[in-house]
Amino acid sequence: MMVSTTSGQASSARDIDARGFMYALEPVRQRQQWRLDKAMTALAQAQKQLAETEARLAQLLATHDEQAQQLGQALMQRLDPVAHRRHLGYLTSLRKQWLELDQTRQKQRTNCEQCRQQCLREQIRLEGLTQHKEDALAQYGDEMRQRNLNEQDRDWLARLASSRASLDVLEQHP
Repeated sequence: MMVSTTSGQASSARDIDARGFMYALEPVRQRQQWRLDKAMTALAQAQKQLAETEARLAQLLATHDEQAQQLGQALMQRLDPVAHRRHLGYLTSLRKQWLELDQTRQKQRTNCEQCRQQCLREQIRLEGLTQHKEDALAQYGDEMRQRNLNEQDRDWLARLASSRASLDVLEQHP
């Protein structure tokens, strides 16, 4: 069996007829591709949820700041204790919502990171199987080339023996 270098493998895979090549682990490689696709979908969904939460947080913060500014201006114009208490309650409610959304955002960030790590693990596994398939194809190419070389040697030896036999016959019958 011939051993080729990595650069030799790339060219060896191109100069053979690979129609007879059957990769035994193709179902495993295909399942791994599906796992990677599933992990990438989960990551996309997690990132979308995080973006939506961050948008809600930004909107909530803008509402809070606007309400706080209006409350400050209302205080300067007139002092209405009932309205002031109601505005402070509303600001407190907005702050609680912001804290809850911030906790949700932290969980979603953790989830995104876990999904990203899962994608990396699945990608590495798939790349390993892909490399194994390429190596198997290169080995198949080496075996096919060796088989072809052996057939050419047998043909050449058969032609040589045939031509010698023809010469021997000619020498015996002048």
